[in-house]
Amino acid sequence: MDLIDTTDIAAALGVQRAYAADRVVKRPDFPRPVLRLSQKTVRWARADFERWLQAQMAKAGTMELF
Repeated sequence: MDLIDTTDIAAALGVQRAYAADRVVKRPDFPRPVLRLSQKTVRWARADFERWLQAQMAKAGTMELF
């Protein structure tokens, strides 16, 4: 399983890591983490994130989401 963190998520979305950590991953529709070792060490499955991102792009009808 390929795991990603907030730095990877921020890079994929083109936002700052702090924005991804404070806003994006806390959205109710964002995938649940698959690994949580501490409050700062959290990982998501890349496949879950990519499915979520595709759904967001389909809803928005654009690549510019954030």
